[in-house]
Amino acid sequence: MNLLLVEMQRALQRRVVRVLILLALIGCAVIGVIAFTSSVGKTLAQLQLNEQHHPAVMRDWWVAGTADGVLSIASFFLLLGGFFGGSSVAGAEWRAGTVTTVLTWEPRRVRLQLTRTAACAILAAGIAFALQVVFLASLLPATLANGSTANVDGAWWFSLFGAMARTSMLTSIAAVLGVALATLGRNTAFALVAVFTWLIAVEGVIRGLKPAFARFLWGENLGTILPWAQLGDSGFRRSPALALMSVLAYTAVFVVAATLTFQRRDVASTS
Repeated sequence: MNLLLVEMQRALQRRVVRVLILLALIGCAVIGVIAFTSSVGKTLAQLQLNEQHHPAVMRDWWVAGTADGVLSIASFFLLLGGFFGGSSVAGAEWRAGTVTTVLTWEPRRVRLQLTRTAACAILAAGIAFALQVVFLASLLPATLANGSTANVDGAWWFSLFGAMARTSMLTSIAAVLGVALATLGRNTAFALVAVFTWLIAVEGVIRGLKPAFARFLWGENLGTILPWAQLGDSGFRRSPALALMSVLAYTAVFVVAATLTFQRRDVASTS
């Protein structure tokens, strides 16, 4: 437990983590101002013209069973931030050459790697949930002054909370994946290049050449978990529970590989 707390403190001391949080807070403030100014003087019908979602309408914050809603915007950026934060925490250790120093203090490599991964996972989930609360709170002035809270009931709040919890969990998974890839490549750049190459290039090719394999891809599984519903027009059926188990299994493979690599790697030259 002491090691976990230390690793969490060390992660929060990283400048990139603080910058990411600051940027997220600035983004929340900017979106709140835009939501307010764009809703001034408009009727509910105008705010929802052509069935568009507007942040001043509370019901549009989250639409259950779909990836629609204002919260989806925050979810996308939180996943990116979680991955970049996790990869930076692990990658910066190698870039700064402090791996040997840390191992002098805690020589049990497996324990250190798993604890660092857990620390990033916990922090990513907690920060993601807190930022979602701040994001939705920034929309309240527009909602209360210019928008509507109609048709918001207990079931809707439960659905919104579930979406926030899933976003926090996926952000945590993204951070864990970032830690694993940065450990494997010994720098942050490797993690970023690897994941974006896979998501943009490799998965795109697989979807085009082998559509039947799409249900195994990260993108389709993540797109199923967030709304917790079957993807529309996907050409295959995959339950949200199976999608979640797939993502957890994929992530576990990288965590195990990174831990074994860290255990056997010669780090003497990194100091």
